Order: sequence, then C-alpha cells, then structure tokens
Amino acid sequence: MGAIAVSKKEEQQIEKLRKELGIASKSGVIRTALEVLERQSQEEKLRREIQDSVGRCASADLEENKELFPAGVARKSRGE
Repeated sequence: MGAIAVSKKEEQQIEKLRKELGIASKSGVIRTALEVLERQSQEEKLRREIQDSVGRCASADLEENKELFPAGVARKSRGE
C-alpha cells in the first residue's frame, strides 16, 4: 500500500503517540489505532444486537405477563 496523506498536525499527533506508547514506527501507531477502532466497532455492533434482542424479548415477556397476571393475583384468605 502507498503512503497516506496527513496534515502536519496529524503527523505530530502520530509521532507523539508513537513516543508515548513506545511503538517503533508511525505505521505501527496506525496499525494499533486500526485494531482499537475495529474492536470498538465490533463491541458496538454486539451491543446493538443485544439491545435489539432484549427489546424483542421484552415485548414478548410483556404480552406473556399480561396473560398470566390475572391467574397470579393473590387473594386474601378467610382467616385475615
């Protein structure tokens, strides 16, 4: 792959991170950043899938609870 055009400011940011993180090269910083972004993207996708699943199950549970609720109402016993 060829070179990536970055501004002077971005190049300075990359160099600063390279030194702070002890990464041997600027391309190593980019690779590390890509790995982090990919992991975050996968985690966010999983989070959305879980939320969607919970939403679907919650609707079904709500309907089931509505059907079961009348049968589960506690009644006072005669001795109370």
